[in-house]
Amino acid sequence: MTSAAQHTPTPTATSTSADPADEHEDLSLPELKTARYFHFQEQVATASWATMARRMPSLLRHAIVLAWQSSPRDVLATTTFNIGVGAATAWALVATTSVLDQLFSTVPTPDRVMAALPALVWLAAALVTRGACSALAGRAQARLEPQVVVTAEERFMGDATHVELAAFDDSDFHDHLFRCYLRGCDEGGALVRHATDVLTGLVSVVAAAGVLTALHPVLVPLLLLTMVPQWWGSAAASRLRYRTMLAITQGRRRKHLVERLMIDRTTAAEVRSYTMADRLTSAFSKLARHELAVHMRLATRMVTIRLAGDTASGLVMGLVFVVLGWLLVQEIVPIATAGAAVVAIQVARGALSRALSSVAQVYESGLYFSDYLNFRQEARTRLPGQDLAPAPAGFDQILVENATFTYPQSAGEDEEGTQRRAALQGVSVTLRRGQTVALVGENGSGKTTLAKLLSGLYTPQQGTVCWDGTDLAGVDGDSLRSKIAVIAQDHTHWPLTARSNVTMSSPRDTGRLERAAQAAGADTVIATMPAGWDTLLDKQFAHGYEPSGGQWQRLAAARGFYRGDDGTEVPLLIADEPTAALDARAEHRFFSSLHAHAHRTGSAVVLITHRLASVRMADLIIVLDQGRVVGQGTHEELMAMGDQTPYRELWNLQANAYRPSDLTDTT
Repeated sequence: MTSAAQHTPTPTATSTSADPADEHEDLSLPELKTARYFHFQEQVATASWATMARRMPSLLRHAIVLAWQSSPRDVLATTTFNIGVGAATAWALVATTSVLDQLFSTVPTPDRVMAALPALVWLAAALVTRGACSALAGRAQARLEPQVVVTAEERFMGDATHVELAAFDDSDFHDHLFRCYLRGCDEGGALVRHATDVLTGLVSVVAAAGVLTALHPVLVPLLLLTMVPQWWGSAAASRLRYRTMLAITQGRRRKHLVERLMIDRTTAAEVRSYTMADRLTSAFSKLARHELAVHMRLATRMVTIRLAGDTASGLVMGLVFVVLGWLLVQEIVPIATAGAAVVAIQVARGALSRALSSVAQVYESGLYFSDYLNFRQEARTRLPGQDLAPAPAGFDQILVENATFTYPQSAGEDEEGTQRRAALQGVSVTLRRGQTVALVGENGSGKTTLAKLLSGLYTPQQGTVCWDGTDLAGVDGDSLRSKIAVIAQDHTHWPLTARSNVTMSSPRDTGRLERAAQAAGADTVIATMPAGWDTLLDKQFAHGYEPSGGQWQRLAAARGFYRGDDGTEVPLLIADEPTAALDARAEHRFFSSLHAHAHRTGSAVVLITHRLASVRMADLIIVLDQGRVVGQGTHEELMAMGDQTPYRELWNLQANAYRPSDLTDTT
């Protein structure tokens, strides 16, 4: 993305100082001040009628396939009954022409009215049939559309949860994801509905055009001419709405984020503690007002387009009736035929208008559904390789060789050519099974990124991560991660029972569950819960329970200890800052359990922590600085390297905090 435009921060409602240092960063999006379509030039370019006309057959094919996979029965019913509606419309039009011809071919008399009764009955039957088909078609469409949407949502969510983790570090990916979340899936169902409406309208138009051709051939091209302005208006309005949606994507995504901050339970306490309500409300108002302004401009332009289209269509329609009147005056057509022509024109114009409106809606839905298909295509490029070999059952050593990893960037970033610093640069380390390995370094040194490479969540852009010679880039990701346990620094508070929070997707094993809880100290947490392991850990729902931060951390640790398959322990356990919320006693117990776990199971344990006293007993300590390995060895070996080495410097800083200050005798 482009760099944020400069803006003047706004003081909070409680601020009384005019000092700029007291002002705060605006919570709304600075990008709102950039050109509205700047970030989406490619999408706008592909939204033209010519481009969409070329893509429409493919889009309709995808939509129909999606509909058929959702409910073949409702697809057949929708198609059949909509064709029935069109056919019944044609039937009614022919019957109307017959009635008018019977009544007005000569001066109306009772005998002529009686002669017209069969045609009237025929007309009534046509109208009843049309109404029945319309009702049944409506029912089938009402059943089909939500089924298509659910199928599209299932595939969308499946793609979103299977793409590589690095995709979620890309702002452009989030924009695309958000647009599909808002409209893409829904428009799959709408596209099917509009396509069937087009089919219905075309059947009616063909029938009306046949009647008009029989009455006088010149009426058909004149009728089609009346639709050109309406076609233009519908197309321009659809394109404008889509461009508007693109323009507000980032602002709307930011608005949703602010909304969640304002109404989510997890942020409610801090919002109140730091009196953020006014700032959040101000940010929400700014974002909402910006979006409102875009919609207001859209409304004005839509009215202008509609007025121009309706005016031109009305003028052309007037021309049609002038021609019809001239044909009547010249006695080219009789009065009965002229009356039938008026009815046919109105029916044809209405059917053609609906068909064109449906075509415009197909075009508009196609724009959004195209986003959905493009997202699925992009997701497939971000999926791990298919049909890969399963991961090895275990390893004797993990060898990381010359690994380099840089987080993805969004289009437009670093447009001045600034080189982005790699999170890891040429890292080479060796981990052996049964070892406890500690990753040490200051914030931003690359510890967590290296752990994610070891766990298979990221793949290095250069270099390799191998289990006994097997490059992890060439193995199935799910198979690999089933053999790895991760105790994450920012672990998820799953709104599930305590049992499910620990067992997750691993097979249920009561014995292993109890052992994992004891190792993590979570057994004491479970003992305090009202329903034990069956307690729902979400206060937002009835009978829910909210653990403290330390209790959540013990449950997350138990989750890591529990991880395994078929009763076997995983060969690799990664713990990233696992004791930040624990008290000293619980922390000591956890680290003791961690080392015992490595020795008991033979697993390799990778530990990331800033508390260096806890890594002293590690078999190997790897020190990172700005994405590079600057030292590795045991505690004693690293301490012997000298006072100015990063590890010893960090150790002394922490150790000094626990040493008593020199006391001066003042007596």
